[in-house]
Amino acid sequence: MVARPLLVGGALLLVLGLLGEFLIFPGMLASDGGEFVAQISSSGDIETFNDYDVGDSVTIVDTIARIQLDEGQTRVWLASIGAADTDIAFRFNGDLLADFGPDDKIVIIFEVAQLGSGETPAGYETSAEALPADAIAPRYSSTTELAFAGLVALGLGFVAFGGFNSWRGGGAPEDDWDAPVAPAAVPMAAPPAMTPAAPAMAAAAVTAAAPVAQPVTIQCPACQAGLQINDPTRPLNITCPACQAGMVVR
Repeated sequence: MVARPLLVGGALLLVLGLLGEFLIFPGMLASDGGEFVAQISSSGDIETFNDYDVGDSVTIVDTIARIQLDEGQTRVWLASIGAADTDIAFRFNGDLLADFGPDDKIVIIFEVAQLGSGETPAGYETSAEALPADAIAPRYSSTTELAFAGLVALGLGFVAFGGFNSWRGGGAPEDDWDAPVAPAAVPMAAPPAMTPAAPAMAAAAVTAAAPVAQPVTIQCPACQAGLQINDPTRPLNITCPACQAGMVVR
């Protein structure tokens, strides 16, 4: 059965997906708005990014603290930066009030662009001076987050399928390769001891003995003397001891 590899592999994928979704992505692959603002260096009207170069991708995970429409553009203040008018807000082309609101968890992704001798989010260097509308998305909808969510779903599928296989197998014991172990063979009973054959003489003794002939007495036909015959079953040629007459007894 393949229940054990499915359960182990599914659990690993599940843990990896959850760690990626809630720890790796927001903590290592992305930053919040406050961290992004903190790494900006300003010199007059020129801003440079200390942690990013032109062409780098920036991912910000945060919560909307304030949102408003201003002359066809949507301004979004992030909770990690602040919601005051003096706090930095991200500008997006178009009206996004129907898609986002305060306390929404969002992901902002943009590239770093060159602006004179400084750096700026891509879109700010154009006449619109704003990010495109698709640069902001609800949390758990970005490509990276969907990949980690896919790992979670795949892990759950493996765990469910492995659990079903384990239940269907009825708990049969498995070896190190997860193959069902054959039941132990029942030891064969020893053959019964052979009774030694009785000796030929004993066998003969068991056989019914032939009847023993009994002696009989006959009379001599000549002198009528009595003669004893020990074995009347055999033909005999005898002589009468009284009259010396010969006779054959059959």
